[in-house]
Amino acid sequence: MPYKGHRRKSTRGDYGLSVLQEAVAKVQNGELSKKKAEKIYGVPRRTLSRHIKGEVRKPGNLGRFGCIFSTEFEEAIVMHAVKLQRMLFGLSTMDLRKLAFDIAENQKIPNSFKNGMAGKGWLRGFMVRNPDLCIRSPEPTSLSRAVGFNRPRVDAFYKLYQEQLVSNNFTPDRIFNVDETGLTAVHKPGRILAKKGDKQVGKITSAEKGETMTVLMAMSASGIYVPPMLIFKRRRMNDLLLRGSPAGTIAGCSQNGWVDSDLFLKWMQHFIDCVKATQAHKVLLILDGHCSHKSLDVIDLARANGVVIICLPPHTTHRMQPLDLAVFGPLKKYYNRECEQWMLSNPGKRITVFDQAGLFGSAYIKTASMDKAVNGFRSPGLWPYDPDQLKDDEFLPSMVTDEPAAYSNGSLASGRLIKHLLFLIITFCLVVASSE
Repeated sequence: MPYKGHRRKSTRGDYGLSVLQEAVAKVQNGELSKKKAEKIYGVPRRTLSRHIKGEVRKPGNLGRFGCIFSTEFEEAIVMHAVKLQRMLFGLSTMDLRKLAFDIAENQKIPNSFKNGMAGKGWLRGFMVRNPDLCIRSPEPTSLSRAVGFNRPRVDAFYKLYQEQLVSNNFTPDRIFNVDETGLTAVHKPGRILAKKGDKQVGKITSAEKGETMTVLMAMSASGIYVPPMLIFKRRRMNDLLLRGSPAGTIAGCSQNGWVDSDLFLKWMQHFIDCVKATQAHKVLLILDGHCSHKSLDVIDLARANGVVIICLPPHTTHRMQPLDLAVFGPLKKYYNRECEQWMLSNPGKRITVFDQAGLFGSAYIKTASMDKAVNGFRSPGLWPYDPDQLKDDEFLPSMVTDEPAAYSNGSLASGRLIKHLLFLIITFCLVVASSE
């Protein structure tokens, strides 16, 4: 059933659809009386009578909450619910129930809906009849990201990217991606066992708020990882901050703990030294458009040492950045586990900035695998080169740019979009009904 904790209390219809159909056929053929069919098959005589006389909305329908709509109607609703979901304007269960009521009223379909929406029983039946749908918790996605990831921008990037691949004959061991992420000293605890019925369940963390350490990582399409760079929120560097970090790790400090132009310039020199980039042996570096990545000093250093920089289009990194797709998620998961283990092994102590590098080092060893790097580049079609890895459905959210109010009023655009698709559903259903 689509709802957790829901338990069927009635035994009505337990005999099943196939048994019902067989009993109806036997009675219609005169092989059994209704009374005898009830005794043999367990189907009530009243139910048999209703199905024989055609008094049910759909032959073979079981239970109180049957099909109000035809199969074609429900298929149309499912199709547009999925389309809305892929456009990041997914319907809630309440929206779906209101939609069902509006369609039933518009088409003059007899129903028992009340208060302007279908009942929960209808919703349960609809979800059972359409197993392709499920109820999920959506990930918040900003409007800028939704409309920024559009086909023209992405196609322009892939055209430029292909030109660089061909002109410089780059191999996967010479194609790299760099990006940064933040790790905090206050981890997010995982799930634990607890007594059922307890209203509050807690687990110890280091503090309520913690300073963020920035991790700058790079990897190649062949699975090579460049030793990372750690950036701490402080004024002066201390060698103890790198205790337990991966071999070859470099570090820096900034006022806010984030990467800036000077620190990225330092990382660029570190990258060049590690990959042995030269004018005769160039490398391709894919990065996002953060301001710290585009300073004149960084560009000059890269150009002088044979590093070809190509920037991802704005608001597309969630689908095109290999590190975001394959590495940073597992890295944070393993880092959280290391923090939990540290708190259990050191009761009464707090995780400090001097412990973070060691915790990151343990998580990094478990994360930095060749298959993650290879899959990270394969998923967006960066290597092997295949822009068709990005399907047309993934660009559906950018269609809201057709609405003049999409940038200024997101809720208005969403409301118009849902009403527009409701009109499409009803129109589709009218065409189907007229054809029948």
